Amino acid sequence: MTLDDGTATVEVTVYSEIADEFKSLFKEDEFLAVLGKVSEDRFSGGLRISAEKVMDIGRARVQFSQGLRLTLTAAADTKKLQELLKPHLNADGCPVLIRYQNQQASAELYLADQWRVNPDDNLRQNLGVWLSPKNVVIEYA
Repeated sequence: MTLDDGTATVEVTVYSEIADEFKSLFKEDEFLAVLGKVSEDRFSGGLRISAEKVMDIGRARVQFSQGLRLTLTAAADTKKLQELLKPHLNADGCPVLIRYQNQQASAELYLADQWRVNPDDNLRQNLGVWLSPKNVVIEYA
């Protein structure tokens, strides 16, 4: 298979056991993260990747992000926050970091592990409508 990010292409070898395990993820023009071993392709002079694991955008966000950071003010309704997060709760998801700010102080705190979420596009969009997109950030190392 060939991966193309618009700036370059690379050949990826996907063995049958990986292809079978993750076949639902192989869709044309969809995001696909590939973890694997990189080696020199002596035929083309470029690089070749042997896939060991593949994941969609949601799983990649959870695997590689440090968390979902939300900036809230005193006007934010915590019940609304719970309502927006609940459909996306996932024990294996990413942590939620709240950055709270008001006139006198600011603080950062992580929500308890039971509030870990899948930071999918739907959640990000809904939170962005409520808080504004600049206040909803997936943080990476």
